[in-house]
Amino acid sequence: MAHIATLRSYWEFVDKEPTAAGVLLDGTSLTIAQVVAIARRNARASISKSPSVVEKAEQSIATLQSLLDNGHVVYGVNTGFGGNADTRTRNVSKLQSASLQHQQSGILPETWPGNDDHGAFGLSRETVRATIAIRCNSLLRGHSGIRIQVLDTLIEAMSRGATPLVPSRGSISASGDLGPLSYIGGFLEANADIFVSVQGPVGPSRVMPAPEALKHLGLEAVALQPKEGLAIMNGTAASSALAALVMYDAHKLAVLCQLLTAMTTEALLGNVANYHDFLSQVRPHPGQMEAARNISRYLSGSRLCRDQDAERCGLAQDRYALRTAPQWIGPQLEDLLSANRQIETELNSTTDNPLVDSCSHRIHHGGNFQAASVTSAMEKTRSAVVMLGRLLLSQSGELNNPDLNNGLSPNLCADDPSLSFTCKGIDINMTAYYSELAFLANSVASHVHSAELNNQSVNSLALISGRMTEKAVEIVSIMVAGVLFLVCQALDLRARDQDFLRLARRAVQGEFEATFAALFADPAVMAESFELMWSHLSQSWSKTSRMDTSPRCAKVATDTAASLLDNDKLLLPEHHLSLHAMHRWRGRLELTLVSTWKSNEAQFRTSPSTLHYLASSSANMYSFVRSDLAIPFHLGLEHHPPLAPSHEAETQSKTIGTYLTRLYVATRDDSLIRQVMEWHRRE
Repeated sequence: MAHIATLRSYWEFVDKEPTAAGVLLDGTSLTIAQVVAIARRNARASISKSPSVVEKAEQSIATLQSLLDNGHVVYGVNTGFGGNADTRTRNVSKLQSASLQHQQSGILPETWPGNDDHGAFGLSRETVRATIAIRCNSLLRGHSGIRIQVLDTLIEAMSRGATPLVPSRGSISASGDLGPLSYIGGFLEANADIFVSVQGPVGPSRVMPAPEALKHLGLEAVALQPKEGLAIMNGTAASSALAALVMYDAHKLAVLCQLLTAMTTEALLGNVANYHDFLSQVRPHPGQMEAARNISRYLSGSRLCRDQDAERCGLAQDRYALRTAPQWIGPQLEDLLSANRQIETELNSTTDNPLVDSCSHRIHHGGNFQAASVTSAMEKTRSAVVMLGRLLLSQSGELNNPDLNNGLSPNLCADDPSLSFTCKGIDINMTAYYSELAFLANSVASHVHSAELNNQSVNSLALISGRMTEKAVEIVSIMVAGVLFLVCQALDLRARDQDFLRLARRAVQGEFEATFAALFADPAVMAESFELMWSHLSQSWSKTSRMDTSPRCAKVATDTAASLLDNDKLLLPEHHLSLHAMHRWRGRLELTLVSTWKSNEAQFRTSPSTLHYLASSSANMYSFVRSDLAIPFHLGLEHHPPLAPSHEAETQSKTIGTYLTRLYVATRDDSLIRQVMEWHRRE
């Protein structure tokens, strides 16, 4: 399945109303989309009561009890844990409490009653909800010796708004995520020093001790039976939960990056031939082919992009940030799909130890808790996200830089660049963001140390890798917000320029013909001379974008008038052009440019024409930014809140950071990707 199709199928499920997105856990069919819906959309999860599911669970309990009754040694049921597995006990019920006790050693300094902010020390509410769903799904598979009613209690508590507070640090994801999962086990056991956030139907959530939370929810504490404590905490659910959520977010960023590449191509008057399918046919990597196809599709109908142009002025081809975008993005799509397969396999796997094989009536002692597959997925995902961030940094740099942006103003200011530096702060921000992001690109997996009496001498660090990937996703989401602000600003500037040049051409042509009509008896020679002059003028306009409007118009008029001396036809005796005539023409041209600029600028303020030039995909996103998010075309210094007119200060004039924050939130809450997915549905 193509990357865009994978995300689209996920998004369509996640975007349903929570009541329509219920998830039946059966141990075999849990998807990333379902995990996201449970975690973020409060979709209701429930335990399958199909005969096959119930029978497998009951058989695993019966098999375990039979082996214990016959004197078998079963790790973690009648032995110690880890490097202490050489001890034996007959008190199998208390041993399960002991399994939880020694792991409940995380730091949660804010877990006092009434405080719901456990901050950076705790896993997020959505990650804990995902963890509960994934752990129950795994334990349903009938290899763990745990009662279904235990899982029912956990799922019901979650459905009624309970979320245990779980430390984010302390897991090496080797014997599973022991520490985080022990807090979930402690909630079931009604440990009075385990705290739970309970969200009611209205109002803020409340934090309360586990016994109080269970009572509030109308649920009974669980008396753990043999292996049930170990079954709950010995698995990869916490790392898999975070990985699933991060995976979904990374897919969104990859698609947004492709759309932003298309929009940047438009803003920079780039070449649509960069994405021609011939290039991918002769180098048929699936990711490259898809990225090129998507970007090309996003550019369909654009009036700004160029096709291959043998007479193109300046650079003969676009720079790498546009021209090689499919080759850059493509491998990341392939890695994301590979990571996706690993995570979805993990969601429907048995990941504890020991495992009960009811068919052969035996216990298997193994290492399915070693979450290296999750680590592998997160390392690939983080690397892919960092690569996307690097592309965004390069594209933002081209948009801001007048040496690279094909005639747009420095810092994308809409007013005079001598007094306005609109997007310079974003330019600096983007470098800071990427520097932090690049640090996160370092491998987590290479930092393994031996742990737990040297028993866990290799450990996956999957949860740590997931946390670092979560940070990377957050930073690239910020970068997406920055580039989207820049590219919408650039598209407005480009549209305003295109309007100006169209109006100026009409006005200048009239002046030109009136001035030089006596010199040209042949209309064809007149037309040819005008086109030559206009080519000089438009090139000069593009090259003078650093200048304020008045001196810019004067400079362009001077350069254009001087270019007439290069017209051999005007130097022929019968077409002799006097210096006085050229000077008079230069003055009229300057006035025409200034007046046309002012009238066009006023018209653009009240009725921007940007949508007229854009491909439908860009127009869709641009309209969402300008209308739904109420982020206007930034007019420069007059939009600085202290300098804005009083009637605008509270409504339109905001700091650029406020606008960027709106874009960041829209990136994270699915608003942006909804625009893209709905565009795909329509198209």
